[in-house]
Amino acid sequence: MIDLLENCILQIGEYYAEMRGHVRKIFSVTVKDGKVERMSRGLNKGACARVLIDGSWGFSSTTIINKRSLLRLLRDSKLLAESSKPKKRRFVKIASVQPHIDRYETSMKRDPRREALERLLEEALEADEEAHGYSKSVVSTSISLSVVDDELYFVSSEGARIMQRIVRCFGGASVIAKSNGRIASAYESIGSQAGLEVFEETPIGEAALEAAKRAVRLAPKRVVPGGYSDVVLENRIVGLLAHEAVGHTAEADLVYGGSFLSGKVGRKIASEMITLVDDGLLPSGFGTMKYDDEGTPTERTVIIDKGVVKGFMHSRETATQFGTAPTGNARAWNFEYDPIIRMRNTYIEPGDQTLEELIGDVNDGYFLRGGGGGQADFNGEFMFSIQEAVKIRNGELRESYRGAAISGNAFEVLNKVKGVGRDFAIRVGICGKEQPNYVGIGGPSLRTELLLGGS
Repeated sequence: MIDLLENCILQIGEYYAEMRGHVRKIFSVTVKDGKVERMSRGLNKGACARVLIDGSWGFSSTTIINKRSLLRLLRDSKLLAESSKPKKRRFVKIASVQPHIDRYETSMKRDPRREALERLLEEALEADEEAHGYSKSVVSTSISLSVVDDELYFVSSEGARIMQRIVRCFGGASVIAKSNGRIASAYESIGSQAGLEVFEETPIGEAALEAAKRAVRLAPKRVVPGGYSDVVLENRIVGLLAHEAVGHTAEADLVYGGSFLSGKVGRKIASEMITLVDDGLLPSGFGTMKYDDEGTPTERTVIIDKGVVKGFMHSRETATQFGTAPTGNARAWNFEYDPIIRMRNTYIEPGDQTLEELIGDVNDGYFLRGGGGGQADFNGEFMFSIQEAVKIRNGELRESYRGAAISGNAFEVLNKVKGVGRDFAIRVGICGKEQPNYVGIGGPSLRTELLLGGS
């Protein structure tokens, strides 16, 4: 495909153009309550073109991959750029980027193309059986495993020629338990950008058993009392906070629109113990790629350095608007979408305290673990569900509560950080900003204060 794209783009006139090809192969299995709910293979293949003429973009895509179709794609993109120019409110300029000729491939020990993926069904069935067998209180389980194998091709009229193969292996275990008329659910996920060795290093059976233990433990418990509390946030919850409540406020298109971080470069907005990074090169990170979908090399972009705002995530377009360099954050879900600014692997850097030390410093509070879903806005206001709240009295863990929720302003929470753990963890995520995309979210455990309530 790369040769075909390059042959077509060589016929472009005196304007900027880029073409992307994308082949996505998916294998997935889902087992629910001992039965195979789904086992599927999928293939999505296509190409797109984006053309910039007199400050206006034109974009078009196709699933027909031949020279005639791709040349028509370029012509359509050019016509769209020309016709949309009168309606554009802003003249688009893109920052200069050295055109790269390169190849990148996920580091793998077990390439999924060389093995029978149907074996994953056995692992899912065994994990389901293990979760159900843990306790009679377990009333429902759902186990899923997936392999996503992406081939990405990028060429530009500037001379770029980039091929990337990105493989992600991941899964999840959801368990519901019932006790004395009360129910509780728990969820555990596994995965990274790697080969099938992921399922050996982090077995789905262990994740399913952990979820079963938590669901059974929480089912008979009371809902957590509400109130402002001293808390220790488990590392997986910190990743959710870093991505949803802070990361989005640092995406340059949202900064341009007036997010909380707009105009705050150089200002202190969090504890000096907090450094927050969006990293495109993190080994095995779920959002790692060597180049973004504009052909820009990715990098380790520091957003907050010891509490001070240092910069934002940029595309080539926003980099020009802000007078800075692009950071390699322009990403597209597939060939049907044009690239927008997206996070890659967003995390808070670890500190030097153990989890036991963080908990030991709390006289009256909670240890919150097992992240759930939630929402946040562009000012950092958030509300997340938490699977389990464990009471801390005089530095010791006591009784557990279910149905917890946390809320507040992320920057106020980060300003009140009293300790940062060294138990760094990063996990898989899918972000839904305008179009979905794979991301990594992570951090260490944190001690801070926030509003805790039952849900």
